[in-house]
Amino acid sequence: MATHREKQQQELYENMKKYDELVKDLNEKAEHLGNETFFTHLRLYNEQKEQLEDIKQYFEEVGMPPEQNTTEAILSLALKEFHQYLMYIKNEQQPEE
Repeated sequence: MATHREKQQQELYENMKKYDELVKDLNEKAEHLGNETFFTHLRLYNEQKEQLEDIKQYFEEVGMPPEQNTTEAILSLALKEFHQYLMYIKNEQQPEE
């Protein structure tokens, strides 16, 4: 017989599976409709959650508008900056002709 915690854990896993299916369905429908929005299956660990909270706190302290101080906005900015960094490295490593 499963404990209450084990039942809750099983329910969590079932809901995560439903979430994954929902994200897949949303992306397929969006692509079919020509919508440029893409949803991800992002799962953050506690350390990453704390890093986001630190960033949000800093942005609040420096007066960042609330609409730019969301998890989505922060991750989009971080991805853009990381992409620029990688492209810089990639371009620096190309042999000169």
